[in-house]
Amino acid sequence: MALVHMLAVGDRFLLSVLVEPIKAELHLGDDAIGIVQGPAFALVHGLAIVPMVLAARRWPLARLLALALLGSSVATILCGCAASVALLVPARMLMGLAQAAIGPAAVGLIALAMEPGHRGRGIALFTAGASLGRGLAMIGGGALLALFAGLAPATGPAPWRLVLFAMGAVGLPLAWHVGRRPDPVARPGSAAIRMRQALGAMIADRASLAPHILSALCAALALQSLTSWSASLMIRQHGLTPPLAGAQVGLVMMVAGVLGHGLGGWMSDRLGRGRGGGTTPGLMLLGLGLCGLALWPLTRGGVGGGGGDATLAALAVAVIGLSVTLANGLIGLQARIVSALRVEATAIFLTVITLSGTALGPWLVGIASHALTGLADAVALVLGATCALGCGAALLAYRRAR
Repeated sequence: MALVHMLAVGDRFLLSVLVEPIKAELHLGDDAIGIVQGPAFALVHGLAIVPMVLAARRWPLARLLALALLGSSVATILCGCAASVALLVPARMLMGLAQAAIGPAAVGLIALAMEPGHRGRGIALFTAGASLGRGLAMIGGGALLALFAGLAPATGPAPWRLVLFAMGAVGLPLAWHVGRRPDPVARPGSAAIRMRQALGAMIADRASLAPHILSALCAALALQSLTSWSASLMIRQHGLTPPLAGAQVGLVMMVAGVLGHGLGGWMSDRLGRGRGGGTTPGLMLLGLGLCGLALWPLTRGGVGGGGGDATLAALAVAVIGLSVTLANGLIGLQARIVSALRVEATAIFLTVITLSGTALGPWLVGIASHALTGLADAVALVLGATCALGCGAALLAYRRAR
């Protein structure tokens, strides 16, 4: 599950290290790139999660996951074929549709299969696949960009296109392998009825769940924004090449993301024993607070000099904090929903997160950058407001849960 998650997220964020060469060849602005990275993927992805969960109740899970990874890989290759933003957008929409099946089914299986005392670490291991995927996109994408820039003939496809072709092809063997595996869990019954029951249960618990979900949404928005724009921030602030920026940002995001997800799961299991329902929102508040504190050195640290060590250190702190928050967003949801409805509740949760946080984050930063004529100011403004809102929501969820 984590490996499929890693490759899918790698496909999703590969464009972030290719922003500058894509902008140069296709003559795009930050606002157009923000649409491609955010709404073009996330709106379709979010709307498709619930239908994919309904399908997961009837189809063999392994085959559904294989189709999801296959579709993601094909969409990545199609992005490499795009000659304009009008062709990039449909390719990203296909990717959003394909990847919609991965999260709800995987998290539901983990929640059903693992003992409650170990569930936090199980979900954290799965969500850590996303951090590895971001690192794969940044480091692998940047390395391939440098390689193809040196090897590709002047008359052949642009290096950024070759990167998308190569990375899209990586997922094809794994999709074939996953599709051949037997489905380990039977999922009988009426999925539509369970979806209505899950929605009803979440509405009944809205006093605690609404601020809990809002806090997770803010963390998702902030993390998607950082993933989409951090490499460009390093390029513009510190004069790095795209491959070097991708390598540095990718390594930081990979290590910090895995650490944050693992730490979030461990703290949830460790601190949640016998302490009521306030543990996960309390950890979400802590994580968003760390991100907020990191924003000043992230957007202002070492501007114009060196390799941006202060920027990278602040990025690591921000990613650790946001990863702790997102891991506990999923963990806390499982604790408040009965086991029979966790797949459907997770689907609803991910739909809200994707339609709002994932879609808006990169787009808002792109719009703000275009309006403010500065990417650093845009990141500071959007993420600062987001972290403040998320901290307020997490504090409210903490008080209500206790």
